[in-house]
Amino acid sequence: MNNVLRMFLILSLSTFMMLFLAFSTNDNRVYAEVETGVDVGQKASPFKLLTIDGKEINLESFAKDNVTLLVFGATWCPSCRHEIPIIKEYYSNLKDDGLKVLGIDIQESNKKVQSFVEKNRINYPVVLDADAGVAILYKIVGIPLNVILDKNGVIRYKENKPPDKEFLEKLLSN
Repeated sequence: MNNVLRMFLILSLSTFMMLFLAFSTNDNRVYAEVETGVDVGQKASPFKLLTIDGKEINLESFAKDNVTLLVFGATWCPSCRHEIPIIKEYYSNLKDDGLKVLGIDIQESNKKVQSFVEKNRINYPVVLDADAGVAILYKIVGIPLNVILDKNGVIRYKENKPPDKEFLEKLLSN
């Protein structure tokens, strides 16, 4: 009975989160006549978030001149946990070629996320989207969500599953 209740609660929270994020959207913005947004083909909307160590990461400077994989997720999400080894492997194998990875945890405490990062030996930076502002900006309707930016900061991939390694290698070689 305990497992059934736990699964019901996880399903309920997931559904609530997806509905909340689906109906909370921001308009795309224009900066210096360059269209920014959250859809494939647009320059990624900028944001600033704090890492679990309290350091600020600004997307524009973090991703500048690099292929960047943004991974939106949460510690309670089974699919998010399932893809961590894949993302860690991509980062380990491709970071010297210019791949940057940024985990973005949505609406969880620093303590919980820090413990999760340590337990899973996550080897890339993780930031906290405490108020889900960036998740709302990026129109997240389900997690995990993987967003890939090319070296110019343009969104080239936005899917709920990790990209193929070949796709990343092709972007890195351009």
